[in-house]
Amino acid sequence: MKKKLNLISLIAIVTGFLFSSLKANAQDISAPLFTSTTGSTTTKLCVNQNGPNRGAIAKANILFTTGTEFVLELSDENGVFSNDTTRILTRFTTPIAIPPGGDIEFPSFAIPTDLAGENYSLRVNVPASTILSAVQENIPIYYFDFSQGVTLTGANIEANTVALCVGESATLTALPGDFPEYIWSFDATGTNNFVVIPGESGNTLENVSQIGKYKVQVNFGSCNAVFNFDSAEVQVIDFNSTTVRINEPSPQSFCPSDVKILSTSVTDAGFTYEWFKDGVLIPEFDGPSEILPESNFAGFYTVNVTGTPTCNIITTPPVEVINLGSDITTKPPSQIMLLPTQPVLTLSIETNAPSAGSTVEWFRNGISIKGPLPITTSGALSLDVTNPGVYHADVFANDACMDTLQAITEVFEPVGFKTQISTLLDCDADTGTLGLETLFGITSTGLEVPIIPDQYSLFDFEWFLGTQSTGVTETTFTVTATNIGEVYALEATLRSTTFPTARSNDLTVEFLSDVVVIEASPAFIPFGETSTLSVPQSSNYAYEWFIVVDGENQSLVDGSTVISGQGTNSIEIDTIGDYFVRITLLDCVIDSEILNISDVAGSSEIIPNVVTPNSDGINDNWLLPPSLFNQQEVEVTIYNARGQVDFTTPSYQNNWPRENSKSSGQDPFYYYIITKNNSVVRKGSITVMR
Repeated sequence: MKKKLNLISLIAIVTGFLFSSLKANAQDISAPLFTSTTGSTTTKLCVNQNGPNRGAIAKANILFTTGTEFVLELSDENGVFSNDTTRILTRFTTPIAIPPGGDIEFPSFAIPTDLAGENYSLRVNVPASTILSAVQENIPIYYFDFSQGVTLTGANIEANTVALCVGESATLTALPGDFPEYIWSFDATGTNNFVVIPGESGNTLENVSQIGKYKVQVNFGSCNAVFNFDSAEVQVIDFNSTTVRINEPSPQSFCPSDVKILSTSVTDAGFTYEWFKDGVLIPEFDGPSEILPESNFAGFYTVNVTGTPTCNIITTPPVEVINLGSDITTKPPSQIMLLPTQPVLTLSIETNAPSAGSTVEWFRNGISIKGPLPITTSGALSLDVTNPGVYHADVFANDACMDTLQAITEVFEPVGFKTQISTLLDCDADTGTLGLETLFGITSTGLEVPIIPDQYSLFDFEWFLGTQSTGVTETTFTVTATNIGEVYALEATLRSTTFPTARSNDLTVEFLSDVVVIEASPAFIPFGETSTLSVPQSSNYAYEWFIVVDGENQSLVDGSTVISGQGTNSIEIDTIGDYFVRITLLDCVIDSEILNISDVAGSSEIIPNVVTPNSDGINDNWLLPPSLFNQQEVEVTIYNARGQVDFTTPSYQNNWPRENSKSSGQDPFYYYIITKNNSVVRKGSITVMR
């Protein structure tokens, strides 16, 4: 009797058949293993940039004929093979048949640099058939380029420390940043007693505000013992309480030919570094470390280090640098113009090298043209130049260092000129000087080379007010407050040539008033609202706003007390307090009077700049705040737009213009000066609207 198979039995038989078929295919090739450069097999890969290649091997359990292609495939980091994540490591075609029991050997290939995980899987695929090898599972693979190591930094990658100031926090970042897991720890004692910070496994640690040493370790899993460059540390400091120093001890002694480096103990690309030698700023030095020049480097060096706006300026203790040898004490500029009306240009140097045995030799374009001569020979330290080229003087100094010092100057010929003027102000008076800042000769390649002052006598100069000549033919021009708003320029012409006249940039005459008054709109801060503080605007002014807290001036930052506007002539605030603005024009700096902003109408010390004398009882008179109203020591003077006195009195009674105005307040604009005990305390303007 025939028995019928039920559905469950049929499914079981089919499943068993498929399983047996797959298993048979997998057994055609054994699970592959990676091989090292020596040919030994391994069950994990810890790969670096010095040995990025590996091979692989698998055992053939059936015959594979000549020309069979084998593909080595790697899963994703979770051991899963899929169309999207499976990657081909390498492939090869066998040139000979591989019998059962033979080796399928994959030649050396590069391991991908982005592998990092514990659970990769490896298999062999034969594309011409359905054969897949058995799978080698749970393979740890990590690639790490330890030549770069692991770095740990704050906001600026170049920082060797992370400096915090008042109310600040930092974000620490570990690089490379693409590993699966990082371990963060903290040492508050300075004893390298690190405690793991729980819950932090990414490559960044945010909101760091505690002072101490932080450490990050990349978790390489099974390869941790192999990689020795898997951690980094950084010190988080309180900048305001830190002693910043020049790393090199004092004194430092060098010969001129030595490489002379001074560096600071705090390195941060976000900080400002100002270097001084013997108290004089070195403009070209602006980094945390600097290389001293060949000559004239001896002296006492200090550095002013400025952090964020909330940090103090820290000055390092001085470090003395001693020159064991000699200097070229005076040399010509590194670039100079040979003018066509100047047939001979003399290059001169001075040196303190010993008279006995020291020599000088001059070169043009690398070819000796004068010397070597003893430096005591008449004319040895100068050279007359009649052609462009690169000139240099070599001074052999017969001293303890026995160095050869060098002064290099490149000489050019001009095809045109450019004039640049600037303003120098007397900050204590309403006078200023417009002057020639730089006169450039322009080369055929567009290079701008400064004309030296000794060559100015070869030029004709003339100052212009707009397009009208002033008749002034000097390199400077004096202006006063009567010239405010006027626009001047300087023209320079090389005499007895056909070169075109070089007209300078335009300069508008501008002064910084000795009294700056803040105006507020509104004069107080209503509940839940804001007030806008403003002062006169100029594109030439630099503005910095402050709030006074417990007697200290705190620079404001957009986004906290100040809604917006720091750095401009107008800011929006939402917090009561005492405010002032610091205005800078060139070398002149003035602080405005402090303005108190409250949340109660009428309690702020505001001087109005608009009156509306229309007899409606509202804003008819110009009303001063209590500190200036009816005060015997306070004198008020009001001028019309023509500079004539319209009203003046001590003990002002808030009764102008309706009762005390020579012009009856009929002009649209007036100006006022308020003095207290003969010192100016307020200046400003008044607009009369009827």
